Amino acid sequence: MQISMRKFICAIFLLPATLFGQNQDLDNVAGDLIFLMEEYVSPAAQATTYQSSGGWYTSAKKKALWDLEISLQGNALFVPDSKQNVLIEESSLVNLTIQGGQTSISIPSALGGESNVVFEGVINDDPFEFEAPEGLDQSYVNHYQLQAGLGIWKGTTLIGRYSPKIKINKTHYQVLGFGIQHSISQWIPSLEATTFDLAGLVSYSNYNVSDEFTPANLVLGTINAINVEGESVQFNLLASKTVKSFDFTAGVGLNVSSFTYEIGGDGELLLAVLNQALTSLEDNKSNFKADLGINYSIDNISINTMLTFGKYTNLILGLNYNI
Repeated sequence: MQISMRKFICAIFLLPATLFGQNQDLDNVAGDLIFLMEEYVSPAAQATTYQSSGGWYTSAKKKALWDLEISLQGNALFVPDSKQNVLIEESSLVNLTIQGGQTSISIPSALGGESNVVFEGVINDDPFEFEAPEGLDQSYVNHYQLQAGLGIWKGTTLIGRYSPKIKINKTHYQVLGFGIQHSISQWIPSLEATTFDLAGLVSYSNYNVSDEFTPANLVLGTINAINVEGESVQFNLLASKTVKSFDFTAGVGLNVSSFTYEIGGDGELLLAVLNQALTSLEDNKSNFKADLGINYSIDNISINTMLTFGKYTNLILGLNYNI
């Protein structure tokens, strides 16, 4: 996606004009870096929306008043090959070129592997070069999270979840969220007396992904990290069927997400321009997803698994205790 240069130009005029009168190169370098950063980080940002979207429910049944379900969940996101690399066309760059004279090349995304691609550029006749950052280099990303659901009035359940901050190679990840589930079948007399249940679920997630990479010296400063703050709202329709001790579940949902980005490093001028230009990437993104799950209950304890799929596939395995 091409960035909005209007916002970038506004950022330039807010800084001392004498610095930029002789430094047109910085304009072009900044635009190229923002383009590369978006290509690099977007697959990981999108992946977090799917990883935070699964496991919000064990069934569509309504809970009795003040019933409490506490869950410990393992969460694994599978990284498809198509999301591990991105193709960069040199024609999309203004100042930077690909070392070696190639006109296009594949570089790792934040979900990819090692990199041996070098980009070259010039600022005020001073040449510089930097290596494209490496990715996680893993076929899946896993973490653990705690979740609790409390039954309140009118077939409504309040849900909260917390995932402690984890580090995978040089990437940090953390998520917080809450949701509201409401029984629909209780309002349909023909369903209320059956073992088939319908429910609606709205959830909110706030997550942080920060990635450190090999420092890139760009004459006016150095960049060595990017931080992504994201939040998403998810709207779901759920269904479940109880067969003895099993609940078979299915759901469909729409996830609407937004992200903010910040580049880290050294060089006040360089970072100010880059981070102002990054605001052009802060738009909403929507994704559809579907769930399939099974919950098996033994007295007050249940074990559930849920598969969430769309552009990414996510697997939840949960141990639940009902009070």
